[in-house]
Amino acid sequence: MSLDDDYCFKALTARDRRFDGVFFVGVTTTGIYCRPICPARTPGRKRCRFHATAAACEAAGFRPCLRCRPELAPGNASVDRAARIARRAAAQIASGALDDLGVSGLAERLAIGQRHLRRIVGAAFGVSPKQLALTHRLLLAKRLLTDTSLPIAEVASASGFRSMRRFQDAFRSHYHLSATALRRSDDPVAGDGELRLSLAYRPPLAWSELLQFLRARCYAGVESITGNRYARIAV
Repeated sequence: MSLDDDYCFKALTARDRRFDGVFFVGVTTTGIYCRPICPARTPGRKRCRFHATAAACEAAGFRPCLRCRPELAPGNASVDRAARIARRAAAQIASGALDDLGVSGLAERLAIGQRHLRRIVGAAFGVSPKQLALTHRLLLAKRLLTDTSLPIAEVASASGFRSMRRFQDAFRSHYHLSATALRRSDDPVAGDGELRLSLAYRPPLAWSELLQFLRARCYAGVESITGNRYARIAV
């Protein structure tokens, strides 16, 4: 892999996480090599030697940094801990953890304090844990309203709202229309007791083979919509 040293140095100076694992930097005055996100002071340009792999750094005589731990790059060293926790928190929030545990319970489950949880979620996603949970509830509600014929009260409950009033208030506040108005603007996909699920997929998934597998197991067959890479499976 050919590296542009000037470009790499700019990424190093910015501690750009997009380049973590793409290249490593060896510092001639210390004999140490680091990840581009290392929290240590950025060395001068003339002291940097850029390599595409950790093995290349070792072959050039550099030893691994004890702070950013390039042997674990990317994503598993201590400097990545906040990002890992943020991803775990987001996954738990998406599954409804705040509905049962609240912020304090989720923080306890993740073995961190509430303030730290709010700080890392805010840094990663730009919102608080409660706001992130509300976004997930509203997006699920919007999908149920447009893709199913479930009664609105059931949509609210299935989306994690504890009351219709809170659901309607949140929906109007964020989308500037009522749930009823949204449903009227787009005919539901499902009807007459039929439930249809939209499954997003991304090539190179063996979609034809998967359709054959599902078709043999579905009562009403499978309809493929390849134009927008969505599938509708009628069961």
